[in-house]
Amino acid sequence: MPSSHAILLLSLITLPFTSTRIFTSTTAAPAAGKPKRLVTKLLHRDSLLYNPNDTVDAQAQRTLNMSMARFIYLSQKSSQKAHDTRAHLHPGISTVPVFYVNFSIGQPPVPQLAVLDTGSSLIWVKCQPCEQCGATTFDPSKSLTYATLPCDSSYCTNDCGGYPDECWYNIRYTNGPDSQGTIGSEQFNFETSDEGKTFLYDVGFGCSHNNAHFSDEQFTGVFGLGPATSSTHSLVEKVGSKFSYCIGNLNYFEYAYNMLILGEGAILEGDSTPMSVIDGSYYVTLEGISLGEKMLDIDPNLFKKNDTWSDAGVFIDSGTTLTWLVPSAYQTLRKEVEDLFQGLLPSYPMDPAWHLCYSGNINRDLQGFPAMAFHFAGGADLVLDAESVFYQESSSVFCLAVGPSDINGERFKDLSIIGMIAQQNYNVAYDLVSKQLYFQRIDCELLADD
Repeated sequence: MPSSHAILLLSLITLPFTSTRIFTSTTAAPAAGKPKRLVTKLLHRDSLLYNPNDTVDAQAQRTLNMSMARFIYLSQKSSQKAHDTRAHLHPGISTVPVFYVNFSIGQPPVPQLAVLDTGSSLIWVKCQPCEQCGATTFDPSKSLTYATLPCDSSYCTNDCGGYPDECWYNIRYTNGPDSQGTIGSEQFNFETSDEGKTFLYDVGFGCSHNNAHFSDEQFTGVFGLGPATSSTHSLVEKVGSKFSYCIGNLNYFEYAYNMLILGEGAILEGDSTPMSVIDGSYYVTLEGISLGEKMLDIDPNLFKKNDTWSDAGVFIDSGTTLTWLVPSAYQTLRKEVEDLFQGLLPSYPMDPAWHLCYSGNINRDLQGFPAMAFHFAGGADLVLDAESVFYQESSSVFCLAVGPSDINGERFKDLSIIGMIAQQNYNVAYDLVSKQLYFQRIDCELLADD
């Protein structure tokens, strides 16, 4: 492996190689006029890492740790220039992401289990040879369809440090060694729910040869769904310009209908709101928050993305479990929740102190709790029931699934991130051409045969 000063800082993802093939399927072609799409299951972390001795307390602690870690990495990404490649998984905390994508690469195909990540355009997998990678599953030298990207390629614009035959990348991690590897192209294979085996050809990806902080993790890489930037290409844009994911109740980790749809046939239904694509991230305009019939007294300017301060605005994210709001918005919401519970349920002191918790059980004690809604530009509403507003901390304690963004650092006080607890029981769709984000509340099973 070249020395660290010779490693390229690239976020080159899906390369427009000369092949005109994108999709092929082992089953009959779709009906004439039906847009092409790739439908694959999403695997819940707890369905893969099931521990019969796991407790509600332990699950809740993972949720909190993961959300705080994810927030920090997304916010660090937002303050970096577009050509910097940053990872959005916390290498210093032993947590696992929410959902995985199962696919295979190469010929013969080698199974992969990659983290679903809308906060990254990069797709990378652990490759041989590898330093500190743990169980490595892919050896590019044994694949008939693997090709490296040469240094003289027009897409490898930086100095290769004397290695003309390979284009290198370096993913920077704040708390540890970089993830380093080569940029190449490969055949990706998916088991889809509507067309059997589907193949994507000439997909550019990172073949990672050093992953010290991920050596013991169950996943083999990251499946980036982020948009292209001025210096990147994305898988989403290679297969069309649309994608959607539908998520059921996160507490039911054996739910069989969590799904990801890539391509022009992604399901774009429900309320829509304008979406801004900035530095490889998806921003939305949050105009207000309501609880029941009451619109909370929150200045919508608190949620605006501005041109002078990068750590501001509102993300929609697939890897953050909790939701994080700017401090004053959080305090207003917290006060309203406290008023609703006054005299009804005893509060439960928690560490950290910002964590608003109560003695009780969500399913038993929150029947009839008023719906909470995020109101976005264009009239789109993300309406949440009690199970999407709170989470069960232990068998007898539940907590608000929202936190103040400044607990992750004062510099992040203007940044808000809407996490997956808020998105459960929704189909969330992204249209990168019209720059619209869609919310459709639905049982994902109803989309299985759509």
